[in-house]
Amino acid sequence: MIGKYELGRKITNRVLGIDRCLFPGMTVLLVGTLGTLVLAPILIPAVKKVGHSLAKATVKGGIIAYEGTQELLEEAKAELATTQPKTLS
Repeated sequence: MIGKYELGRKITNRVLGIDRCLFPGMTVLLVGTLGTLVLAPILIPAVKKVGHSLAKATVKGGIIAYEGTQELLEEAKAELATTQPKTLS
């Protein structure tokens, strides 16, 4: 298993062409940050589009579940009204 120090040293050597780096952990952080900055313009719109579709489907599903529950409650109330004996006042 390669430790953080060894990985940082290898990345520094291959990417920057430097044999020795004072902070190899910072090299990993720098490369990761640069990769994120490059990929962000591509990933953000895709995640936004998928998130919008997912949110829309979730809301529609909630509305359908609510309406189904309301119908079920109305049927149960009607059934209870017909089966309960009338009390004499």
